[in-house]
Amino acid sequence: MLSLPCRVVRRWRAYPVFMAWSLLLACGGATAFSPKQALPPGIWQTQGYGSIFQVEPEHITIFDVLGPQCLRQARMTPAQFSGGYGDWTPNSPGIGAPWHLIISGMTVDPLERLPPACANATQQPDRDPLKNFDYLWQTFDTHYAFFSTHGLNWNALRETYRPRVAALPKDGDPFPIFAEMLALLKDTHVRLSDGKRVAHVKKFPIATQAGPNGPILLDDHYLEAGLISYLKGPGTPLEAPAKGTGNDEVWFGRLKHRGTSNQPDSSYGYVAIFRMDGFGKGEDENIPLDIRVQSVNAAMDEVVTALQGVQGVVIDLRYNGGGEDAVALAIASHFTRVPRPAWSKRAYEKGKEHPTFYMNVQPSSGKVLPVPIAVLTSDFTVSAAETATMALRALPSTIQIGQPTRGVLSDRLEKILPNGWTFSLSNEIYKDPRGTIFEVNGVPPDVVTKLPSPTAPDEQRFGRDIDIAASKLDQMQHAK
Repeated sequence: MLSLPCRVVRRWRAYPVFMAWSLLLACGGATAFSPKQALPPGIWQTQGYGSIFQVEPEHITIFDVLGPQCLRQARMTPAQFSGGYGDWTPNSPGIGAPWHLIISGMTVDPLERLPPACANATQQPDRDPLKNFDYLWQTFDTHYAFFSTHGLNWNALRETYRPRVAALPKDGDPFPIFAEMLALLKDTHVRLSDGKRVAHVKKFPIATQAGPNGPILLDDHYLEAGLISYLKGPGTPLEAPAKGTGNDEVWFGRLKHRGTSNQPDSSYGYVAIFRMDGFGKGEDENIPLDIRVQSVNAAMDEVVTALQGVQGVVIDLRYNGGGEDAVALAIASHFTRVPRPAWSKRAYEKGKEHPTFYMNVQPSSGKVLPVPIAVLTSDFTVSAAETATMALRALPSTIQIGQPTRGVLSDRLEKILPNGWTFSLSNEIYKDPRGTIFEVNGVPPDVVTKLPSPTAPDEQRFGRDIDIAASKLDQMQHAK
């Protein structure tokens, strides 16, 4: 996967990255909501996304299509394809019907034959800088959904950057120019890689900052370790040191009763979740997603069993870097007894209108705990953690506390350039049940708190919002 971590590749992430025409596995997989169903043999073209799948009994070939151009991305086995894209189901009975991915809604239509450009596609890379610039620019122009949201004139950027690329020799290196142009989008899901160099937007350009014990990395990984240490340490807000489960991606316990509480019988659970994937030991993007969802359900069954009897739960997603939408929905499923609409999404393609796909939170078949919820978020709540926030907000007694989420909800659409370099972009428009789009600006909290300084004591950095959440649960319980 180009060494891009699945925690940032977020959610379904079902577009595999293929480096220099070689076959690699994707970060997505089969969904947990249906028995495995493979896409039948044939030629299939996606609605939006710019892909064609040539499905044969022994292998599947994936093509990247841009207008009349076609690049061969990879060839993989049916098992690899299933692990990368997930389970499919027909839209209607009968031969010739479109099929769609159950968890994402991505729809494919059958074709009688490969387009000539795909049938004649070569694996020989074309390194001409200008051809690669034009392909990169045109792909974004066709599929990128948020130019206006970012306030960028994409046509004007072409006029600025294309002459610089045209001035390069045929064997020149356009990577710095490409990276400079893409950085203007300020989109965490936009990346470019030549196999050695990776250009992507860093939310915080300063890599380190002064911390309590010297310089620290200012990212969710540092904060994750700090929060776990706080939850397990002598100053923990829990009745006992936090217990880890789900491959230590989940830490939980019961909050101490606070003397200031107006509800003497109040008892609240606490759950910190650091990823939307990888809840089983040794699991990675090569494990089918239905297996990975089973792992998160097992972890959440353990959590819910331990928290039976609580009057509310604090779900801490402040340092969750994302993963899979299926996992996000599975987590939310343990807090409802009835289905709830979670979000809608549609693929953007310039000049075309593609259907909207609707996703619900379905009650878990395992343990459930339908109590009021306080969700903690921050700018480190990214991607599938943001869709998890949306799914939890869809439940009737949920309050969100903290800072807005990162604002990168779209799955990363992975593409390849004629020279074999890979890049990604945001092409999906997510909306909550009210029709609100949170891309770029993030999911806003109901109760806004200031981001603590990294040098603040743990009780301030980690404990303050937990305490605020417990107070809000008190109020919700009192109102009830």
